[in-house]
Amino acid sequence: MEFTRRSIIKTGIAGSLSAGLFLPTTHANAARKRTLDYGANKLDWYPARNNIPNAPILIFVHGGAWALGNRGQVGSKARHFTRNGYNFASVSYTLFPKANAQTQALQIGQAVNWIHANAIQLGGDPNRIALMGHSAGCHLSSLATLTGAAHPVKALICNDTRAYDLPFLAKMSGGSLPALYAPAFRRKKTWSAWSPISYTGLKQHPPTLVAWSGGIGRDRVSKHFADALEYDGTEVQRYDGKRRYNHISINSRMGLERGRLTKTVDRFLQDTLNRDIPIKKPG
Repeated sequence: MEFTRRSIIKTGIAGSLSAGLFLPTTHANAARKRTLDYGANKLDWYPARNNIPNAPILIFVHGGAWALGNRGQVGSKARHFTRNGYNFASVSYTLFPKANAQTQALQIGQAVNWIHANAIQLGGDPNRIALMGHSAGCHLSSLATLTGAAHPVKALICNDTRAYDLPFLAKMSGGSLPALYAPAFRRKKTWSAWSPISYTGLKQHPPTLVAWSGGIGRDRVSKHFADALEYDGTEVQRYDGKRRYNHISINSRMGLERGRLTKTVDRFLQDTLNRDIPIKKPG
């Protein structure tokens, strides 16, 4: 199916998965990590420390230019957030070229919806789910959330992508997308539909933290996205990491307790997930 604005909204909102739990695989050396099948792919589940009942859930989506990376690349995040009372999940998605950005975003939505449907069995709170992605994972998390493919998400953390607005990025780059983006987005007619910024006007979106590093143009495109969200009524926080982090370190250093970005994320999650905010579908 062509990934039009209309099709992703229709498919995403209808894609809520309510399948039962699959039997997990236990890894003794990975903080009691359990590998679960959410349907389209797998996810790793790290329970909150001391099995805190009804703990909030933070879901992470890895980067890798839509074609690389894996769910095991969580760095210090799983350890940090489970120690601080969160269930932590890291999600796999089918990589390019076997899947395009449309399929990948819908898979992230399916994973979120599956976790929501099974949260109580997993020891989590289905009403306190946050979604976070880095790089390509940031693009997919944003696209899945803003289109309604991922529901319900109560807080969104966008960590350093330039793919929020593909036509804007191409304009910044002289009319063509940068080489890193070109394989996954070679069809120009999909650029608008595959840009999270195209969906900022769909109400209601969750509070969003937009963070960026010192990479070329990342501040400009991130602010452009954050401004569009705010203009359409979404609560936005910004984290300017251009003097402290590059594109790699803004992800790898998250979860290190003394890092400013980690503290910002901790405060953002504490604030947003503990509010009594009703979760509504976009549209």
